[in-house]
Amino acid sequence: MTRTETLLGRNPVTPRIALPLFAALLVLLGSGLAAQSLHRAANAALARVTEERLRGAGATAARTLEMPGMTAAQPWLRAVMEANGLEGAFIVGPDLVVLADATGPTGSRVDLLRVDVPKVRRALAGESTVALGWELGETKVATAYLPLKGPRGSVDRVLLLEGGEAMARRQKDLDRALVLAWILSAFAALAIAALTGQWVRTEGRRQALVARAAQGEAIARLGAMVAHEIRNPLTVISGNIELMRERDRGRLTRRDTEALDDFLDLSAERPLSGACIEVGPLLQEAARPWQENGLAVEVTAPGGLRLFGDYRRLRQVLLNLLVNAAQAGARRVQMQATADRGRVRVEVRDDGKGIPSAVRKRLFEPFVSSKPRGTGLGLVVSRRIVERQGGTLALLSGEARKTAFCIELPQPIEEKR
Repeated sequence: MTRTETLLGRNPVTPRIALPLFAALLVLLGSGLAAQSLHRAANAALARVTEERLRGAGATAARTLEMPGMTAAQPWLRAVMEANGLEGAFIVGPDLVVLADATGPTGSRVDLLRVDVPKVRRALAGESTVALGWELGETKVATAYLPLKGPRGSVDRVLLLEGGEAMARRQKDLDRALVLAWILSAFAALAIAALTGQWVRTEGRRQALVARAAQGEAIARLGAMVAHEIRNPLTVISGNIELMRERDRGRLTRRDTEALDDFLDLSAERPLSGACIEVGPLLQEAARPWQENGLAVEVTAPGGLRLFGDYRRLRQVLLNLLVNAAQAGARRVQMQATADRGRVRVEVRDDGKGIPSAVRKRLFEPFVSSKPRGTGLGLVVSRRIVERQGGTLALLSGEARKTAFCIELPQPIEEKR
């Protein structure tokens, strides 16, 4: 058992699904959480930058406002607010009365929803602070509380600077970047899943080829041993058959001659004879023995349709397909021939019990059969006969009552024109 089988089970379907999903989830979580961590760090950095900007603007404004003779505070506060992109700038006294405001009236008490009174008290004690004070819609407003000294050198006022719009714009940019990062992570996860799935399928095919090669090697060794044991008697028998055929050439029927040739095929892959064959009569002759024995075989072929191949061997292939249909319990078989782009296509369909799904993918492998006593060689030999004549033999459907095989063979050159 391989390590993949140990982790994911012996079922070959499990790694095809679980491994790509696991890889995709790992990529999605890894990249997404990394983006989330960067987003938090950027938010913290943005808050620090906003705080430093407010502190810097406040320190400059405080030094100016503390200068002797500074009486026009409102124009200066408006200039500070516009220069730094602030939402508000005003001065309050110890009694929480607005002494100067860049955008509003003076002489009234401050709005307690905007001002943190304890921080005002701390500023009057000489401590500068910056904190989120209130929200305007979706904009979070950060407020700086800065002490202002009077002519006697003691703190008697507090400068408040409110900033949030620029911070909010950058916050929205960071949020959009986080969403984009998650979307890109999802696409990356899908790509990784696809690549991992492709690797799993390729690895599965490779392992299947390795297993098939090992099976072929074992079969080859077995065949070599069997051939060694039967070579001498088979040579004697085949020689006698050749002699018998030559002596009785005029007295043997065509069926007897074909039977002798089939026996000789056991000893070697005999040469094929190529000729132009009319498809309709070929199908009719293959169907006739079964029609005479009660199997309903329907033959459909356009008149004059011909192919190029070995008549006797192709008849053998068709007979083999009909044998399989009869052994599967079929009562009705359809044999239909058509011409398609320079090739003849013959479909053989039956209403038998079908082919088990576990056997379908390996149907054309040696010794694979759905019948209890089947040798698993009939379809292998049939496909080899068709392929040696430049054609193909494939299973179209293995479902019950819908079993279908397809033979494709080349047309004669003059037919293609």
